[in-house]
Amino acid sequence: MSDTSVAAVARQFAKHEFRIRRLFASNSEFRAVCEDYEAATEALALWEADVPRADDYRRLIGELEIEILEFLDEPKGRPAAAGS
Repeated sequence: MSDTSVAAVARQFAKHEFRIRRLFASNSEFRAVCEDYEAATEALALWEADVPRADDYRRLIGELEIEILEFLDEPKGRPAAAGS
């Protein structure tokens, strides 16, 4: 479990921190989205000066934020993926 992935998502969605931590611990699909989110935000910081590449990362981050919100909006989160 990557505390940095949880922290990256919890910073963006602070009011949902408890649910984020619970889903991260119990749902492998959500965990993967959080890890992708962390990687994309780190990449954006590295490529900020490269406008086309930075725009691609901003789009990806926006898509991942939508996916994270879908997990957070569902009463129990999405079911855990097989093998989680």
